[in-house]
Amino acid sequence: MTSVVRLIALVLALTGAAALLPALVSARWGEGFAPIFLATTLGCVFFAGAMRFASDGFRGRARRLDIFAALAALWLIVPVMATPAIASAAGLPLSEAWFEALSAFTTTGFSQVERGPRSLFVWFCLLQWSGGLLTIVSGFAVLAPAGIGGLPDRAGQRLDEREAVDLAGAMKDVAPIYLGAFIAAFVVLLLAGNTPYAAFSLASAVTSSGAHLPPEAKLALTEGTATRFVMLPFFLWAATSVRWHRALASRRIHAAPEQGESLVLIAYWAVLGVMLAVLLFDVGPRIPVPVALSEGLFAAASLISTSGIEPASGVFAALPQGLLIAVVLVGGGALSVAGGLKILRLRALLLRTQADLTRLISPNIVQPARTGEGGVGSAMRGVWVGTIALFATLALALVLIAGGAPSFEAALTAAVAATTNTGPLYDAAGQNWPPL
Repeated sequence: MTSVVRLIALVLALTGAAALLPALVSARWGEGFAPIFLATTLGCVFFAGAMRFASDGFRGRARRLDIFAALAALWLIVPVMATPAIASAAGLPLSEAWFEALSAFTTTGFSQVERGPRSLFVWFCLLQWSGGLLTIVSGFAVLAPAGIGGLPDRAGQRLDEREAVDLAGAMKDVAPIYLGAFIAAFVVLLLAGNTPYAAFSLASAVTSSGAHLPPEAKLALTEGTATRFVMLPFFLWAATSVRWHRALASRRIHAAPEQGESLVLIAYWAVLGVMLAVLLFDVGPRIPVPVALSEGLFAAASLISTSGIEPASGVFAALPQGLLIAVVLVGGGALSVAGGLKILRLRALLLRTQADLTRLISPNIVQPARTGEGGVGSAMRGVWVGTIALFATLALALVLIAGGAPSFEAALTAAVAATTNTGPLYDAAGQNWPPL
């Protein structure tokens, strides 16, 4: 339990430090919200210090069950600490402000705040960026070593090594790549002609698969084809495995087990992007082919990474709703910030189905046994568990939302958007549904 308290204290301290940036932005632009952000900093630092001193003197290694408890607590505690600043800057009740904070931190993208001070959207951007980092670290340090959801298991490790969690090592491996991608996206977006404010917002969204954007950033997407094109590689970066990124950075391209999944995902994006471009060109008023291609490729990358950012207003409404739901349900790659079923699990299920059908057609055929994707053993069992968990969560969300939804289509879209962290999919459906 000591490790749980210390981890929460560390994250609270970092949250307090992050609140200094919107305080500076508010002071720079004379918005008058610097005091509430400074109060957030003081509150976070106070609670972090109290928790740290309370756990001082206790020793013990961080075990997996402890880290699970800490991560579950963090997804609630950080939005709670961020809520007062959002309520003050956006003029929202505390309950709605907490929902906005939770939506930003989980990179879901549900939002009723269309306009607001710069400091508010900077705070949203920091929340969604830090939420994306927490997602990757959780998968890299906890879920993958435990073999959860079909991720590579740890059968070759000793028992004590299986239960120990090296969060510091995971942060050392993941954080530089994640921060480097954000800086690269920010610089490229600046070179594409965007203001620092819009570039910062877009860079935080594209690297975290979030969708909280100020009006200036949305306008930059609508008016700038160059902005859409330079964001494409970062959407694909967000949708592919962080271990593949490490292999690329260390020039050991074939060392990552997610190499095949990443290549399949890139091919899937290219095919889907051309398909969406054709649909956009044929549906409604004719648009130039380059514009349709840029919007189609951007929409495909945005949906696969489960960000849900529209390339332009009305693009998602012009596309078949069932196709959009299917794409976000599949999602991106394992050990990425993308949500959904994941290409890894879908590929494993298809390979397993192929093997079973082959056995039905030719019962006496001799097939090579495998323990990985599409084979047998704990990896395939994890794939089934992850798949069942996703659709069970989707069913529960559908039941909870259906009571207040205007139609089944609205409830299904909202449930899929919430389950896959693709909130803009609901708002962009073009059906004038009430906000969640």
